Amino acid sequence: MAMCGPGDNLYTCSFVALDGDTGKLKWHFQFTPHDTHDWDSTLVPVLFEGTVRGQKRKLIVNANRNGFYYVLDRTTGEFLRGTPYAKQTWAEGLDDRGKPKVIPGSEPSEQGTLVYPSLQGATNWFSPSFSPATKLFYVSVREMGAIYYKREADYKPGTFFAGGGERPLAGDQAYGAVRALDAETGKMKWEFRLQSPPWAGVMATAGGLVFGGSNEGNFYALDALTGKPLWDFQTGGPIAANPVSFLVDGKQYVAIAAERVLFVFGQ
Repeated sequence: MAMCGPGDNLYTCSFVALDGDTGKLKWHFQFTPHDTHDWDSTLVPVLFEGTVRGQKRKLIVNANRNGFYYVLDRTTGEFLRGTPYAKQTWAEGLDDRGKPKVIPGSEPSEQGTLVYPSLQGATNWFSPSFSPATKLFYVSVREMGAIYYKREADYKPGTFFAGGGERPLAGDQAYGAVRALDAETGKMKWEFRLQSPPWAGVMATAGGLVFGGSNEGNFYALDALTGKPLWDFQTGGPIAANPVSFLVDGKQYVAIAAERVLFVFGQ
């Protein structure tokens, strides 16, 4: 687990916007200052135009590993809205600038501190999706807590060096879900429950579907407006990939990787 020095640790766990011509820093926004739970912000951002606070804006949104959904003005980096989209127990909320109001006692400790989400995050590297037709943001969610701890560690060259980590919560009723959020507000519109926290991304299509996969090997399609399951296929292996769609000779296909097999489906 990444342990930080004192202070907010500038530019860590952040969006950083650079001028494409010069590389000059335009703005940055930090999701998790002084990150001691390893919630790196290596997550896929989504760009779209919407109306927030009565003004039409170019937006950048992110369902962050720390359990909060963020809406920013992508031109200026201004924080506009933020709300939890999964269970989180480390912050009371976000202030007017989007900085978390950290709950005292939520840091890792020698005896162990129970915190949601786990080190793997409320979501992770796999892709969310946005539908211009429904104005919804779709994300695979990991509802899971962990006991975070820290300890003294002696550095030995050539060996793994860590002063802390996590252990699974005994008896934790962890589960997964695909959640549809109002992209402008973060308000949840529906969820589709999964047996276990997923490692697969989602893909929304113009045909009104949302495709996703599960650890148990199910590749499925949901109604983009309601979350109702419409179709599924058992691949026989865990899915830890993002669905993709493509055209060949005018015909649309959808593909997913499961274990070491690539499955392709046609219309």
